[in-house]
Amino acid sequence: MGSPAAKRRFSQNFLHDPHVIEEIVGAGSFSSDDRILEIGPGYGALTQELLKNVSALTAIEVDRDAVHYLRSRFVAERLRVIEADCLDVNFSHFGPSLRLLGNLPYHISTPILFHVDSKIEHIRDAIFMLQREVVDRIVAAPGSAEYGKLSITLQLGWELEKLFDVPPEAFQPVPKVWSSILHLRPRAKPYSVNRATFQRIVFSAFSKRRKTLRNALKGIVSSEQFILADIDPARRPETLSVDDYVRLSNVVFKD
Repeated sequence: MGSPAAKRRFSQNFLHDPHVIEEIVGAGSFSSDDRILEIGPGYGALTQELLKNVSALTAIEVDRDAVHYLRSRFVAERLRVIEADCLDVNFSHFGPSLRLLGNLPYHISTPILFHVDSKIEHIRDAIFMLQREVVDRIVAAPGSAEYGKLSITLQLGWELEKLFDVPPEAFQPVPKVWSSILHLRPRAKPYSVNRATFQRIVFSAFSKRRKTLRNALKGIVSSEQFILADIDPARRPETLSVDDYVRLSNVVFKD
């Protein structure tokens, strides 16, 4: 059975550069007793390299042709393949200290990241390949053009590190964009904040990015609450750090 062809509807670009494959797997320093879940393995380029280091792993793949190929290529004792959309999979079912790996499809990479974030307590770390501009947004600092609700939401719970860039030529078919490898680890000292309040404030602030906080958060944060949080309401949303948004969220939640 030949390798499945890339399908546009799944945003498939299969990694084939052996050096890049080795570098990605090597970045994880995986061991045989790790509980590993690979998202979107495609025809198994990363899977094959992983299985040189671990005894078994689980993969989630939505493309039926790719699923059939993987099941024919690897023995079931070493590779368990779940045919599903990863957004429909509850990661908590795989037990604690889960390690994630994946070349995420570009068209749903942000929803996947938020899905992973929602199960952070079950995850030890994750190594994902994403479009370079998405990774740059995730690791962006306050005040930069890339900094926004994706940066803040993920920086709340994770220690984030951009490892290296991957050129288009490492894929087949060749995409029009560069990719980057992102390493996510849950924060050693998590922030204490009500996540629903935090998300409401952050998403509301950036829904009106060009407005001041006073205008963007009208009806959500009062003048008194800005004062209690020691935040100038004349500032713009992209100038606040994660610490600032946590402080503001805690004031609003307690009121």
